[in-house]
Amino acid sequence: MQSEFLGIDIGGTNTRLGLVSSKGKIVSSGRLKTRMDAGPRALVEGIFLKAARMMGENQIIQVGAGIAGLIDHRKGVIRFSPNLASWRNVPLKDMLEQCFSVPVAVSNDVNAIAWGEYKYGGYGTENLFCFTLGTGVGGGIISDGALILGANYAAGEFGHTSFEGNAKCSCGITGCLEAYVGNDRLVRKARRRMNLASPLMKLTSGKEITPRLLARAAREGDEVALKVFAQAGRRIGKALGNVVQLLDPEVIVVNGGVSKAGDLILKPIRETLKRYTMPLEGRKLRVMRSKLGDKAGILGAATLAEVLL
Repeated sequence: MQSEFLGIDIGGTNTRLGLVSSKGKIVSSGRLKTRMDAGPRALVEGIFLKAARMMGENQIIQVGAGIAGLIDHRKGVIRFSPNLASWRNVPLKDMLEQCFSVPVAVSNDVNAIAWGEYKYGGYGTENLFCFTLGTGVGGGIISDGALILGANYAAGEFGHTSFEGNAKCSCGITGCLEAYVGNDRLVRKARRRMNLASPLMKLTSGKEITPRLLARAAREGDEVALKVFAQAGRRIGKALGNVVQLLDPEVIVVNGGVSKAGDLILKPIRETLKRYTMPLEGRKLRVMRSKLGDKAGILGAATLAEVLL
């Protein structure tokens, strides 16, 4: 019998599970529908049943869960999640502990991703800032090997840092970075600018534009797609200048769906960041695409108890 950790990534549509070995390998994985309308109790029961089938003869000794939103890490309570808007003040930690009878840690999903990147990404640093680019823009901070949570459990909200202009963000504030570089913004901008002769138009064939199609069009030389990524990269690079001045990380890791565009967005990020970072002798700042991708959240969640309990 082997002892394993269970990592849970709760999304608005699907919940992903992974059994993680003591060496940081995902040995078994599964998923189930989140079904917000069924309520948190149904999800927890579904997680338990799925995990029981996954572990076979092995033993789960620790559980961790990551979910988008404002999470009371100490109590393991979901205060609010944009993906599950009707779930407020849900005692997820207690509910999971009742099922599994092992220690449980609950965190914001990007904090789980950041911890996974730090612990298993092999970046060779104790000071790392990880941010995700997707529907939203999130951030997680590792400083001197510690996960920084903040007094109100809201540290690292990179997407909601003040940026520019009057674009309204989903959080209710105007001018948030997320309002300019989130998936929806990139897609809307491309839709407005593309023309009938562009590779992007041919790729979509009248279908909905996705970040993946946008990246493919950019690689095929579509000028609209290239400009969309370049502008987003410049904005992110400028915003990261503030992060670097405040946190002095050695590595910045880019995760999330849009990061799969690779150098299309990483190059303008790096170039712009140089212009907005105070030069320091000996500074060796690296901006890197995630090495772990979708696995980071599961790996980080599985070992969250190390820092939260």
